[in-house]
Amino acid sequence: MNKNKEKSKDSAEPKSKRRKESDNRAENAEIIDMLDSAFNEDLSELSELSGLDEEQNDTAKGKAENKNHFIIGLFVMVMSAIGIICTVGYIIGFVGDIVNNTKQKNEFADFIYPVVICDPAPFDASQRMKNETVISAAIWDIILYEDQSKYETEFDYIIVPEVEIEQHAVKLFGAGLTIEHTTIASIDLSFYYDEESSSYRIPSNPKYFSYSPTVTEITKSGNVYTLTVGYISPTPSWLAQTSSETPEPEKYVEYTLTESGDSYIITAIRQYETVIDEDF
Repeated sequence: MNKNKEKSKDSAEPKSKRRKESDNRAENAEIIDMLDSAFNEDLSELSELSGLDEEQNDTAKGKAENKNHFIIGLFVMVMSAIGIICTVGYIIGFVGDIVNNTKQKNEFADFIYPVVICDPAPFDASQRMKNETVISAAIWDIILYEDQSKYETEFDYIIVPEVEIEQHAVKLFGAGLTIEHTTIASIDLSFYYDEESSSYRIPSNPKYFSYSPTVTEITKSGNVYTLTVGYISPTPSWLAQTSSETPEPEKYVEYTLTESGDSYIITAIRQYETVIDEDF
């Protein structure tokens, strides 16, 4: 009987052990399922979040690119507008210069400048220009436009041969001149003539205030040009800096020029009796 009890006891123990193992397996399976479910959910959520981040990044990147494109486009538009304005301004100025004949006026003003400085009395073919005026104008032409380095120097003077004076006189007034070389003396400025060396002592940088020309009108008849020239009085530097207005001519003088080869010669000067209207 004790053997049966022991046998029954032995058979009961494996059953209980198997039941526990089964329960443990069931619990382990549930735990594994829970973990799988949790991981799957976490992974799906992470994937969704990652997708959202990518979309947000793409959206932000697109916005940044659109902003850059807008800035570049705006810059191109501004530069194009500036280019158009500059081009239109240049064309207007260029056309205005052509209409007003600005280039030729400036060329004539440069040519007659040495004579304007002397402010000569009127003359024409019947009344020749004074000897002193011819010499002074020729000397001023050298001072303004000649290369002074080719002349001999003596302190602040250049030594100019009389033949050079004659050449510049012919340049301004044409051939056939009769020049009597002499010293041109004045309170403000003097040009000394040396008979022994047949040359003039001329200040290399004379401090002299004189008229300057502005050509306001040009008319042409054949090879003869008639210029209306405004004489601008010298303006003190302090006045030029404090005033934005262009100086007005003090008087108007008419110059007659005749074509001579590639240049011109001055054949007559006539001073107007009255002030000319600036809108002629």
